[in-house]
Amino acid sequence: MLMVRQSVMGLIPLRTTHFALRILPRVCKGEYHMRLGLIGEILGHSLSPKIHELLFQKMKWDSTYDLVEIPKVGFDARLREVLDTYEGCNVTIPYKLDVIPFLDDISDEAKTIGAVNTIATIDGKRKGFNTDYIGFKRTVAKIHGDVQGKPVDVLGHGGASRAVIQCLYDEGASDIRVVSRHPESVSDDFLTFAKDRRVTIIGYDTLETQPAGYLLVNTTPVGMHPKVGVSPISAKKAATYGKVIDIIYNPEETQLLHDAIHAEKINGMYMLVMQAMAAEEIWTGKEIPEDVIMEIVREMMQ
Repeated sequence: MLMVRQSVMGLIPLRTTHFALRILPRVCKGEYHMRLGLIGEILGHSLSPKIHELLFQKMKWDSTYDLVEIPKVGFDARLREVLDTYEGCNVTIPYKLDVIPFLDDISDEAKTIGAVNTIATIDGKRKGFNTDYIGFKRTVAKIHGDVQGKPVDVLGHGGASRAVIQCLYDEGASDIRVVSRHPESVSDDFLTFAKDRRVTIIGYDTLETQPAGYLLVNTTPVGMHPKVGVSPISAKKAATYGKVIDIIYNPEETQLLHDAIHAEKINGMYMLVMQAMAAEEIWTGKEIPEDVIMEIVREMMQ
């Protein structure tokens, strides 16, 4: 096992230090008439436009949100065109790292995690943020989670796991265990990230024999539609946790969540919506009411 702490300073967490957002200059042309979009390679199944369009309807904003597919061939030139055209952008795979050289600055949390998923123009400069972190933090709060001094387990070490791990570390989790199917084959880059945060990397067999953690977070695709009815861990182990977050949102209840019979639990839709709301708050400087957010979550789950 590898013992694998570095905190994010100067974050702009949704709601908790919202005054930080209010001092940002408005980046819209009028009262929220903004051209926004999602940058990625293949975006046909993205839910982002629906989430943002629901927000525009409820807030009576006249903004638009486009899917902006950019092929890898000719990426640099096309990205420059997009950044010159759009007032704010989200970024998804495979470009969360590739956009960084085109920005004037990146926020502390994006720098620490090593990925950007939101770009805003502030004082004429392009700045990158990572709202995955904010979305996950708000999801933990939604299930009344307080990881300070408590052990937590994270399933998987792919791209989605870094913001989760960083947030858990910053919130003071006493022991972060990352569970991998091949712990001996984890990349050097991730090992460095993990070591700096005192993370322990273990296998799934080892997890089954460990004392129960306070919180379990699944960042793997196991159990996602269409391959439903399977879980990354045993039902017996899932039942030992008091709180469980599965970042999958289709199906609404994964097998893991079904098996976590004693847990306060939540799927990934709230986190997905919160990531989008955090981006909108960065772009507009306007706090989005919780009741509006929950309306969007409910409508997205229908």
